[in-house]
Amino acid sequence: MSNDLLKQLEAKINEAIETIEFSRMEITDLKEKNDELENRYEDWEQRLSSLIEKFEQLEDVEAVEVDAEVATSIQKDEESEEVVAENAEAVEAEEVLAVETEDAEEDPEEFEGDEIEGATFGTSTDSYTEAPGSSQHYA
Repeated sequence: MSNDLLKQLEAKINEAIETIEFSRMEITDLKEKNDELENRYEDWEQRLSSLIEKFEQLEDVEAVEVDAEVATSIQKDEESEEVVAENAEAVEAEEVLAVETEDAEEDPEEFEGDEIEGATFGTSTDSYTEAPGSSQHYA
């Protein structure tokens, strides 16, 4: 009977040893898979960081381009407003000149003695000049 018990004990010990060896192999495989997954995770993390950095650079470039476009648009609007204002002043000056010319042509008797003198403030119609702050005025 003791031989049978020893054989059963030996069988259980061998079975336990096989289970332990199998568990060690499983642990080794799982460690390798874990290392592989950690490496993949690090690779993806680096790729993601790189993409985020590129995206931020792209956003910065786009922001600069948008700012430049806005500045250009504002400048063009200001230039357009200046041109419109200058054109309005020029048209107004031409209208004033036309009215004065019509007045001078209608009343030639007032200017019989002095043909050089214009209709406004005794100035010559040839003394039409530009002044700072306005598009044009009489000297």
